[in-house]
Amino acid sequence: MTWLNESLFRRLLFSFLTIFLLGFSIIGVVIYKSTTDYLTDQKRQEMLQQARNVNSAILHSEVVTPEISQTIEQLSHFSDTSIWLIDEKGEIVATTSMQEIFLGELINEELISDTMKGQTSIQVMDIEEEERPMLSVIVPWGTADQIHGGIILHSPISGIKATARNIREIVLWATLLGLILVGTLVSYFSWSISKPLKKIEEAANEIALGNYSKRVTHNVPGEIGELINSFNRMAQTIHTLEHERDSLEKRRTDFIANISHELRTPLTAMKGFLEALQDGLVKDKESQQKYYQIMYRESEYLNLLVDDLMDLIRLEKAEVSFDLYYVQLEEVIKKVTLNLKPMIESKSNTLIVQDVEKLPPILGDSMRLEQIFKNLLHNANKFTDNGTIYVRFSHKSSELQVEIADTGIGIPTYDLKRIWERFFKVDRVRHKEGRGTGLGLAIVKELVKLHNGDISVESQLGHGTTFTISFPLESGICKNHLKD
Repeated sequence: MTWLNESLFRRLLFSFLTIFLLGFSIIGVVIYKSTTDYLTDQKRQEMLQQARNVNSAILHSEVVTPEISQTIEQLSHFSDTSIWLIDEKGEIVATTSMQEIFLGELINEELISDTMKGQTSIQVMDIEEEERPMLSVIVPWGTADQIHGGIILHSPISGIKATARNIREIVLWATLLGLILVGTLVSYFSWSISKPLKKIEEAANEIALGNYSKRVTHNVPGEIGELINSFNRMAQTIHTLEHERDSLEKRRTDFIANISHELRTPLTAMKGFLEALQDGLVKDKESQQKYYQIMYRESEYLNLLVDDLMDLIRLEKAEVSFDLYYVQLEEVIKKVTLNLKPMIESKSNTLIVQDVEKLPPILGDSMRLEQIFKNLLHNANKFTDNGTIYVRFSHKSSELQVEIADTGIGIPTYDLKRIWERFFKVDRVRHKEGRGTGLGLAIVKELVKLHNGDISVESQLGHGTTFTISFPLESGICKNHLKD
């Protein structure tokens, strides 16, 4: 039966056909038996009534006379039965015209004994001269007080059997047609179940081979449709998780490559200068001091890199505690611009801060807000020469916006989406002055996010860049970041 267990379609088809065939066979047997018994019983009752009618016609005759013979001939023809008259000894004394060969024969002694006692008998007899089995009814001949013998009516039961055969044939044909119909319906039903399941199996195999975009298309209603929808949702979840895993793996690989590059450059320089100093290749004090200054700057850069990296990691993991209170944003920016003004003027840039009336306060950490605007203004100054840097404010009922714009060299369109990535430095190919860790904008984005804000950028190459930060006025930082 291995072939049966291998296919759900076969199991369903075999099960339904077996149940139908078994059920219809039982129904057919019951119908056949019930009909045969009913027809036989009806025939018995009919013959019993006919026998009593014969007895009523010859009730007062004790011997067989020509009139009696003629009467039973007529009654035999009318009832389509054969009639025997037997005397009290059990001898056949009269029959219908076709049964004269039985005259003088004796019937069963027990049967005539029961008849003489006034009992009625019904049984099936096999008569030698008859080719067909006969249904026989025996009633007493006479009255209850005086029984002259018995009256036997014979009728072939072939008609009953023929009717039963017809019913059996009808049941068989109905079973055959039912099998064809049920087989067709069950085949369609089984196919409608097994086909979607086969599609799910094929899709699962493809997903197992790495094709996470595989989905099962269907228009199946009901439970099978829900199963397919659940499978597609599971496949989508797996696809998303796999994509995120690949993305995380790529970020991890890029991070390792970037941090390795960022560390190798200053370490290589420091190692070369130390070797030169250690080998005594640099003898004059001025050159030695120059080497020391370079190594000090490189160590400062390494320290800044580590600090920025740890700061970013803590921000991304939400491990930073914020000291929250309502802050006047224009005061924060005034403090930052005052500190950065000498650096901005050293590049012949002009800083213009919009003069506004008192702005609505926002809920935030003033130190972290200073860090945001310090990074953005530092970047604006870094990529602007003999230009202008603007700080503008605007606010609506639900948010406060700050724009930091410059007239610098701008950012290429294809780099705009990548400026928020760790270690991504547009200035590697655009600008040689200054040096950064490539983590500043990533830190800014996380800090803005933790203030429930949003930051966007617009830039045109050769015409400048504008960063726009939006802070909500009605809600503060997520409670997970509040300082105890």
